[in-house]
Amino acid sequence: MRWGRIGPVAVAVVAVMASGLLAGCGADGPVQGIGPGTSVSSCVDYVTMTAAERREAADLVVDARVTSTDRTVELGGVYAVHEAEVTKVSKGDDPGATIDVVSTSDMCTTSGEPVEYLEGDVLDAEGTFRLYLTQADHDSAWRLVVPGAAEPLTTG
Repeated sequence: MRWGRIGPVAVAVVAVMASGLLAGCGADGPVQGIGPGTSVSSCVDYVTMTAAERREAADLVVDARVTSTDRTVELGGVYAVHEAEVTKVSKGDDPGATIDVVSTSDMCTTSGEPVEYLEGDVLDAEGTFRLYLTQADHDSAWRLVVPGAAEPLTTG
């Protein structure tokens, strides 16, 4: 085996992997072999969806009165939890009178760090919204299918 050719290729592969991690947006999930105290970042480019496309992509579509809470949840970044008092279910199974909802971030997220939004969290306005939601697993909070997938019906 000739190490003269393998060495530069190995260095190039490691450099590309390291630059992705250092840029803050190269990983889609936990990275094996990184020590404790190291955060993993993720970037997702969401496509713009019409209301009909949001409805099709959603597991649950509800009209709900949304209020802020002081709770947070870690979903690849620290999200503020909003409480949604469901008034109407137009798609999916009835989730109950009140559900926890997070507003999907439109920016890169970092595990353990608060998420950010280009124009703020749409649900911070509080009010009644039509929410297009999905759920990663049965025990997690509901989240908007794409950033901004909340149509204000009333605010305030």
